[in-house]
Amino acid sequence: MDLRIVELQRQLPANEANTFAYKFERRKKSVTTAVLLALFLGGIGVHRFWFNEIGIGLLYLIFCWTFIPGIIALIECFFMKQKVDDYNYELAQEILKEIVILRKN
Repeated sequence: MDLRIVELQRQLPANEANTFAYKFERRKKSVTTAVLLALFLGGIGVHRFWFNEIGIGLLYLIFCWTFIPGIIALIECFFMKQKVDDYNYELAQEILKEIVILRKN
C-alpha cells in the first residue's frame, strides 16, 4: 500500500481504520489489471472506462479505427503504475472524508 494512504489511515481510531481498510480494499484499482486492460483493450478505451474517465473513453472508442488510441494506450502502459497510485490515493481521501462525515452524525 502507498505510504500516503497509510498516513491517511493512521489518522483514524482502530475501529474506523478497519472500516477504512475494508472499503479501500474493495474499491482500489490494481496495476496489473490496468496494464492488461490498456495493453489488450486500450485501443477501444476500456482502461479509461475502468478509471471512470467516460469522456476520454468515448474518444478512444470513436477513433479506434485510426489505431491512434491503440498506440496511445500502449504508451500509457508504461505510466500506469503512477496513474493507479494517484487514483487509489484519491479514493483513500474520499473514503476518509466519508468516515469523518459519518463520525459527525
